[in-house]
Amino acid sequence: MLAKNIIYLETSSIFDWVQIISYLSREEKEVMYQVANDRIKRLFKVENEFYLCTIFYNEQVQEICIQAENQPIFSAEARKVISNFVRDWLDLDQLLDDFYQFAQEDNILSPLVQKFYGLRLIGVPDFYEAITWGILGQQVNLAYAYTLKERFVKKYGEAFHYNHETYWLYPKPEMVANSVAEELLELQMTRKKAEYLQTISMLLYQGTISRSYYQKLDTAEQIEKELLKLYGVGPWTAHYVMMRCFRIQSAFPMADIGLQNGISYILGLDEKPSKELLLKLKKEWGTWCSYAVFYIWRLLY
Repeated sequence: MLAKNIIYLETSSIFDWVQIISYLSREEKEVMYQVANDRIKRLFKVENEFYLCTIFYNEQVQEICIQAENQPIFSAEARKVISNFVRDWLDLDQLLDDFYQFAQEDNILSPLVQKFYGLRLIGVPDFYEAITWGILGQQVNLAYAYTLKERFVKKYGEAFHYNHETYWLYPKPEMVANSVAEELLELQMTRKKAEYLQTISMLLYQGTISRSYYQKLDTAEQIEKELLKLYGVGPWTAHYVMMRCFRIQSAFPMADIGLQNGISYILGLDEKPSKELLLKLKKEWGTWCSYAVFYIWRLLY
C-alpha cells in the first residue's frame, strides 16, 4: 500500500539522480533548499499549509519520492501543486534521446553529454523567483549573487521552523512592492537594482505580468520582445527567464560570460568566441540551445 504522505514520480530513460544532486549541491549559500545524503529538503505552502518535503530517488523502481515530513497526508491540491513543481523544477517531462543523439555529433557538446549523462536542466518554475534571481545576478559574480539572494529571501520571505532548522519560502511580490528602497539598499545592492526589483514586484503584484501572460504569446521572439520592455530586463535576463522558467529550448544568452568562457575552454581558444561563431552555434543547436548552454555552464560551475 502506498504511503499517503509520499508522492511518487516516474523518471524517463536518460536520467541520473547523482548528477542532479551534484548540481544542486554546488552552492552552499542556496537558501531555497538543502541537500544532504543524496536527499533534498524543500519547503512548500499550499492552501495555507506548510509541507516540508524530503525528495529522494528510489533506484530500484526508478521513481522520485517526495515525502512530507511534517504532515501525515498530502491534500489533493498539495499533491497536485507539489508534483507539478518538482516535475517542472527537475525537467522530468523532457525526453532527451534526440538531444543526446544530436550532441554526440557535436564537437562541443559530445564530451559534455558523456561527462554529465542524465543531468536535467534544473529550472526555476516560479516566475517571480526566476526574474528577480536574474536581476540579482546582473553584473556580479555568482557567489555574491547567492549572497544577495540569501539576504533577499531572509528579509522578505516566509520562514518555517521544524526540528531546530529553518526553511524558507521565496518572497511574494507584494512584500517587495510595498517596501521602501532603503530596505533593499540595506541588503548591499545598487540603487538601480533595488529600483528594478521594486518595479518588477509591483507589476506582478498588480497582475500586469505573469508567467501565463508570456506563455500565451506565439513565439520565443515575441516573449523576448515583451520581456525586454520591463525596466531592468536586458537580453541576458530575458533569455535566462526563457530558459529556466518558460522552458523555451531555443533560449540562448549569447552575451553570458560563462557560456563564452566555456566555449573557449572546450575549443582551446585563446580569446572569447566571436559573435559570428556564437550565432553559428545558436543556429546549429536550434531547439537544443538551452540544454547546450546549461551543460556548458555545468562544466564551469
